Amino acid sequence: MMRAATIGRFRRTLPAIAVLCSMLPAAPAHAFGVPFKGNEVEARVGAMIDNMSLQQKFEFIRVNDGHMLPLLPSQGLAGTTAYDSSMGVHVGLGTFGTQFPSQSALAATWSINRAQQFGLAIGYETRQAGAQQMLSPGLNIFRTPYNGRNAEYVSGEDPFLGAVFGPAITNAIQAQGIQAAAKHYVANDQEANRHLTNVTVDERTLREIYLPGFESTVKNASPASVMCAFNKINGDYGCESHHLITEVLKGEWGYQGFVMSDFNSIHHPQKAAWAGADLDMPSALAFTDQTMYDLVYSNQVPMVVLDDKVRRNLRAMVSFGFDKALPVPTALDTAYGDAASLAVAREGIVLLRNDSGKGSMPVLPLAANARVAVIGDMAQQEPASPFGTAWAPTNRHISELSGLQQLNVDPANVTFIPGLSLNPKEAVWYQPGSTAQALNPGLKAEYFANTQLAGSAAVTRIEPGVAWNFMTGANVTASGSTSLSGFAATPGAFSARFTGTIKPTVTGEQVFKVRADGAYKLWVNDELVLSSDGAPIAGDVVNAYSASGKTAKLKAGSLYTVKLEYRRLSGAYFPVLGSINGIQMSWASLAAPDSLANYDAVVVAVGKNAEYEGEGADVAFELPEYQSELIRNVAKVNSNTVVVVHGGGPSEMGGWAKKTAAVLQAWYPGQFGGQAVAEILYGTVNPSGKLPVTIGGVAGDYPTSAGYGAIADYQPSGNFADAATNPAKKTLAYSEGVFMGYRGFDKSGTKPLYPFGFGLSYTTFAYGNLALSSSKLAAGATVNATFTLTNTGTKAGYEVAQLYVRPATAAVARPKQELKGFAKVFLQAGETKTVSIPVDARSLAYYTTATGAWQVDAGKYTIHVGSSSADLPQKAGLTVQSALQLSTASSNPLPAPVQEAVQVAAGRAY
Repeated sequence: MMRAATIGRFRRTLPAIAVLCSMLPAAPAHAFGVPFKGNEVEARVGAMIDNMSLQQKFEFIRVNDGHMLPLLPSQGLAGTTAYDSSMGVHVGLGTFGTQFPSQSALAATWSINRAQQFGLAIGYETRQAGAQQMLSPGLNIFRTPYNGRNAEYVSGEDPFLGAVFGPAITNAIQAQGIQAAAKHYVANDQEANRHLTNVTVDERTLREIYLPGFESTVKNASPASVMCAFNKINGDYGCESHHLITEVLKGEWGYQGFVMSDFNSIHHPQKAAWAGADLDMPSALAFTDQTMYDLVYSNQVPMVVLDDKVRRNLRAMVSFGFDKALPVPTALDTAYGDAASLAVAREGIVLLRNDSGKGSMPVLPLAANARVAVIGDMAQQEPASPFGTAWAPTNRHISELSGLQQLNVDPANVTFIPGLSLNPKEAVWYQPGSTAQALNPGLKAEYFANTQLAGSAAVTRIEPGVAWNFMTGANVTASGSTSLSGFAATPGAFSARFTGTIKPTVTGEQVFKVRADGAYKLWVNDELVLSSDGAPIAGDVVNAYSASGKTAKLKAGSLYTVKLEYRRLSGAYFPVLGSINGIQMSWASLAAPDSLANYDAVVVAVGKNAEYEGEGADVAFELPEYQSELIRNVAKVNSNTVVVVHGGGPSEMGGWAKKTAAVLQAWYPGQFGGQAVAEILYGTVNPSGKLPVTIGGVAGDYPTSAGYGAIADYQPSGNFADAATNPAKKTLAYSEGVFMGYRGFDKSGTKPLYPFGFGLSYTTFAYGNLALSSSKLAAGATVNATFTLTNTGTKAGYEVAQLYVRPATAAVARPKQELKGFAKVFLQAGETKTVSIPVDARSLAYYTTATGAWQVDAGKYTIHVGSSSADLPQKAGLTVQSALQLSTASSNPLPAPVQEAVQVAAGRAY
């Protein structure tokens, strides 16, 4: 049976078309500052509540019909529709409009302007698509490189980044008259076993690391909703934590919006209702009529608690004008989205390495007439996105191969090397029995009307390759295509055997890749290379992941047998959101041909996509498909090897980065990512991205590695839904405390491969003359750190100036330094600008559980300014003469000037 959570996802995708089509013309776009303020809104909401029956109140705190906020016909309220998510407007099982770069790429821009541009564009396209809510921004933390949803989070590994980007995006979305939803509250920083894991984390760590992004978004943007998380936090599910929702979010922070469940994430209705969850969505499994009647009449949920939920949900409707009319869908216009997507890609790509290779100058930028070899299937495909709710196919795109060809003076100078690039549609196969003198294309395919490959095959035929998609019923390859006709059992349970021959073009190991929604075994020359039992490794959203194996050394020109056996046992896999129902197989050489030495440079596109990374499961830190080995082999042949790495976060680079000439972290760069990558490689755009995360040499370098352990500890195979027999760990301790990310690297003295905040440019910058507006910081005051920034190179470009605070001494264990400010500055060659970054008492504070407040110890602090956490040439002293205590209610994670910067000016809505 399909799990309830999966059913809920399907229900959620059904737009209320009839309701939307009956709506009046769109209401004026909501302006910042309107939500939840004003006597008119409260009076209107109060009148509605006074005229609602108990049954209607129950119906207004749950939804199961494809809406988000429910229908309330007695008050003339049409229900609202919500769309996900981070890389595009996710409408049903498809997308509408632009594919944006991942949120991790946006974080790498370190630009409030880009955050607002993204928010305005995705809010605009949400409105065009006919929805009223966008489930964004994602504010969880890059705690571990394993997290399958790192692509979706704009905080990077630093709470101050989230505290800036969260409200900037939220204000921009809501400026378009669209409700935003800050998610996932809180500590949903890993996907493995996300429905069952209990995160144990101390209060100080929560307050200093994991909550500031949400706190800042609430205090500086008033999001319409906050989505509570799947996981437990200190024993309570995210939607059932009275402390986190009622005491902190609604109490201390004064949040007036509504708290929605993540999809079917309420386990105990009374606990969730009492904790402060306001909306049970999308399947209304918990807040049912009978359950709520029993809870209210037994006073386990007092009427005042029920009314508060209804009031918050109504307030969201009225404050956005949705009680008067809902915006109607309009024709797609991606002009704003296109501009935002390209701008974020250009500024989010991080240049990590640029060495001389085989020349005397850095290999990048490439000459416009350079002869370039391109390796990696990702370079010729449309820009990728991760599996799950962030999956966003492009409506149009520029591949990296196309981008490179377009910017070269002669497209023929850029050559794709298919023999080193895995692609099931282009893999070359020969029939069994072929000889070197007579090579017959294709594979022998035997299809069995059972799952055991038993008896005689129901159908035997020659296939051009193995690139089956059962949703479309087609096996499409470069050399031909076939359909399911002639074998009716194919879409259901069945088994198949594919046999054939390969002829390597390069002597050496070969890599084979299989992606399937069932069990399989692969033999090459009678050696078992790859196998899978077909059991899923996730729960409600289940991806058909790819896996790779490699052969022994094979000789170029010789023939080798291949046999793939496949058993499709059930329809357990989720055939949308980046997954497949099907079976695919490809192969390529891991050895590099000597001919690569003839090129001026080799560009290798590597990383992860929806086949390896996304919602529901965590991901290995290592690159898939033996790509690290491929990079090393290519770099031995051509020292001008340039590597472009894709994924929601960085992958392991320690074994090959210093063997290459250049490395770019491209994240998921969006639909124009190919153009942005090419512009940076050729130098028409000067790279300006900075790492919002630390890149360790290996996974064990990360301070969270001891607390997380191995992915296998949390990611079971088999019947994930059965918690009673689930072998996965149920407790995940955030044992590193506040010392995660660069804070932990600093504490342990472990040198990262690339430090937090790092990123190269094609020009150089110099910092000077740091001075503070005051050497003493008093309560309520803001001190400006002012310095000069000079472009000392020959090319115009952006620099991200970063400010870190270091306490001279501390009453408690504190990080060596913490990011508390940044500014992205554009400078012409030779230009100097004066830059000012503010700090205040909260910038110096730590949380103390003894007082339940933010504490600033008396003493000396050092303000450091520079280009990354490891390069801070300027410093100045700041003194706090008397200890300060800051209220959790009145203090703000952002200094006053930054609070103003994250607002959206009137008139900017499209």
